[in-house]
Amino acid sequence: MIRSEALVDYEKFRSAKVAVFVDIGDAGRSYEAMAKHRETIERIAGLFAARVVLVEQKKLLCEAIVENEYADAWILLVADGHNRSLTTKKNPQRINVDAKSPWEGYAFKEIVRQVKESTKILEDVTDYYSRFTPAGRMPLSSARPSAN
Repeated sequence: MIRSEALVDYEKFRSAKVAVFVDIGDAGRSYEAMAKHRETIERIAGLFAARVVLVEQKKLLCEAIVENEYADAWILLVADGHNRSLTTKKNPQRINVDAKSPWEGYAFKEIVRQVKESTKILEDVTDYYSRFTPAGRMPLSSARPSAN
């Protein structure tokens, strides 16, 4: 299996912290979903070196994930049944694994979207200060030999 990480800070080569949350609000339904989708969850987690965390959906606060720097990108897997949609426009990170559509590709795209968004935010925040080098260090561009 490929075990990879996504970069979120290209200046410091920091990997994105990714989390795959699995809803355990209904224990029976959660067990069935985990048994049925275990391999897919492991593939998605392996592609991003993500942590798989069992949580109660009602107690999971998106603001706390960001404020505590727990993850740069995350998805929440729920088992809502076949008659519910894969996701909603309001909560694109909440994915119904029982939906009629395949969810693995969508989950990958959603995590990549969030990683890109986190990267963009980091670049916007640190762009101005990254032009300056600490005292005593030569800038990388002047370290190259000249053509003359």
